[in-house]
This record gives sequence, C-alpha cells and structure tokens, in this order.
Amino acid sequence: MDLPSTVRVSAQTRELIEKREALQSEGPPQTVQETSSVEAMMLQMASHPLGARCEVSPGGRRGQVCFVGRPGGLQILVAVELDMSQGDDVQLGSRWLDGIRYFEPSREDAPVVWAQPKDVVCGDFPELDPFADLSDTEQQ
Repeated sequence: MDLPSTVRVSAQTRELIEKREALQSEGPPQTVQETSSVEAMMLQMASHPLGARCEVSPGGRRGQVCFVGRPGGLQILVAVELDMSQGDDVQLGSRWLDGIRYFEPSREDAPVVWAQPKDVVCGDFPELDPFADLSDTEQQ
C-alpha cells in the first residue's frame, strides 16, 4: 500500500486496508448469503428501514438505505447507495474496510457512503432531477 508521506494511519487501519485490498484481488467476494457473521452484524432499526429513501449529511446527499449494522464488528453504521456520487467519503461498491460485501448494490460501481445513523434521515426524499430548472424551449 503506497501512501503519501503526509498521510498517517494507525497500524490497525493499515492492516484493515491491506486485508481489504488482498480480498479484492482474490476473486469472487464474500456476500451476505455466504457469510453468516455478516448476518449477525445486521441490525433492524425502525428509524432506518432497508430500502428507505434518505438524505445523508453533510451536503443533503440523497439515496437509499442498503445496510444497517456493525461492519467489522465496530460501531453502528448505515450504508447508503447514493443517487449521485457526491463528497470525499464516497466509495464504489458494497465493501467496507474489511473487504466483505455487506449488501448487493444496484451496480458494481454504485456510489456508497457509510455514515452514522445520526447523519442519515429517512423520509420522503425523491431522487433529484438535475435538469428540473431547465425549460424545453429557449426564451427569446
């Protein structure tokens, strides 16, 4: 793993990143169906139901809840597949640092963000239309 000299990571984080990279290069990833420990890490939260539309802070990013649980056995996180890739914390696909696939994304390169439940608000958040303000005819 090549990191710039200005980037500092703990030995534990470096080990997790190296493990993830090794798992990604091995071939077929583990999935929820193949890994009973992943199922044990999943949680049911009434405030964050799977498949619910949501908005993620910061930035008002919209998407859909795909996973709620303790990836890697750590703190509770919510995985949100975003409508559009926005922000520095976005990653592609459904893997977390430990290299395990925690859910089935809509596509392999789907933009995903892992956030704490307090940063994810579920509700009526339809997908935004980036062209909504444009008209079909030119104004003269």
